[in-house]
Amino acid sequence: MASVYRSQSRPLIDRKFESTPQRLERGKYIATALAGCIYCHSPHDWKAPGTPIIAGMEGAGAIQPYADLPGKIVAPNLTPDKETGAGNRTDDMFARAIREGIGHDGRALFPVMPYPNLREMSDEDLASVVVFLRSLPPVRNELPKTEIIFPVKYLIRSVPQPLTAPVPGVTTEAGPQKYGAYLVRMAGCGDCHTSQIQGQNVAGIEFAGGQPFPGPWPMVASANITPDTTGISGYTDDSFVQVIRTGAVNGQGLSDVMPTICQP
Repeated sequence: MASVYRSQSRPLIDRKFESTPQRLERGKYIATALAGCIYCHSPHDWKAPGTPIIAGMEGAGAIQPYADLPGKIVAPNLTPDKETGAGNRTDDMFARAIREGIGHDGRALFPVMPYPNLREMSDEDLASVVVFLRSLPPVRNELPKTEIIFPVKYLIRSVPQPLTAPVPGVTTEAGPQKYGAYLVRMAGCGDCHTSQIQGQNVAGIEFAGGQPFPGPWPMVASANITPDTTGISGYTDDSFVQVIRTGAVNGQGLSDVMPTICQP
């Protein structure tokens, strides 16, 4: 049984992602809009309208606010601060954490960090995200350590799986459906909009909503985003895009738990 509780990880390698304007732009889109990295890794004013990130603390880490987590889950400081942040971490430490769920110190990350989805992130998109994170202003922000309850802290060690081959990803050339599926996976839409039991999506009702999100906001559950009449069958392409980018349906705002993707 001991092997079940041992994290699987690959050795770190020496690699450096070159910073280019294209990677910086793409990485900003993924980290701030699509995958929500900065949203989770920043402290928010949960009582203010729109639950804004506290100014000047973008990417500086935060204790996760969800009330149903098995302990205290802390999203670490991703800024280049060398004492409290990621200033001493290599590019491959970032890469291994993002796609394989292994922290810089070798521990298994709790999968509220969506590395099971992000393991399909292309090598180029991964490089872009790391380049963007390197560009953040350093912020000193001391945080407590993650504390996960027994037995979850041992069970999660079997979740990470190493990546040992290139990941080409999906581009727009694959067509809108395949590229859209790639974006949906990166954004984790299915995880929030599918009911779960013990952290696992219930098969057969993917994207049908109903997953509750208890936290420092009014109780809310995710919506059905399938084409059923109880879902979004009445949406046009334009109205769907508007909801995603504005966070409002017919002028009525969605819960602040639902992030808006304000970039194309």
